[in-house]
Amino acid sequence: MKLSINMAMTLDGKVVRPDGRWYGLTSSEDKTQMDVYRSQSDAVLVGKNSILNDNPIVKIRAVPNALNPRPVILVRKGTLPPDKHVFEESDHIPLVICTKTNLKEIKTSLENKAEIFALDSDDIDPKKVTGILKRKGYKNVLLEGGPKLNFSFLEADLVDRIYLTIVPYIIGKNGLSGIADHSSELPNFDKNGWTLKDHFTKGNEIFLVYEKA
Repeated sequence: MKLSINMAMTLDGKVVRPDGRWYGLTSSEDKTQMDVYRSQSDAVLVGKNSILNDNPIVKIRAVPNALNPRPVILVRKGTLPPDKHVFEESDHIPLVICTKTNLKEIKTSLENKAEIFALDSDDIDPKKVTGILKRKGYKNVLLEGGPKLNFSFLEADLVDRIYLTIVPYIIGKNGLSGIADHSSELPNFDKNGWTLKDHFTKGNEIFLVYEKA
């Protein structure tokens, strides 16, 4: 199974607006390219905060006759409202992966809206998540989570590819996240490099494709 991260980043390395949300940073060209990446994936992996903050629609619009990937949602604590787009407008019933701690809460709110799988732990282990997805037969998974989720999969050495869009803005505010965010650095970050496999431009944006060296 191959796992790819897809993120957009400003010229000064920020992936969120000053209010911490994602809206409005990318253009129609980036949204079209995101559909291309989704069309090459059979599952899209997102975190609870992405659903709460952005309420994304996991449907391909720009690639004719493409099969929509299945939404896979990681919920470490609490639950999600059942009226979010991912539960109402997806072609596939979403897979929610939670912990043993919040399984009862998830079942109460989402039992008729999702397939639910609880890990035998109090936290979301990226290696266990990828193990579940492999057993379900997924070959290409697109990670559309936030910086903390990205870090957890990068730290576990599970990411094979990074799709990065450079958007023509400079925010300047300090403390805003980059594509991976944690209180410590990734181990051997300067020894485990990435190879640029593709690059192209659309409008004022640059699209980069890196693969694990």
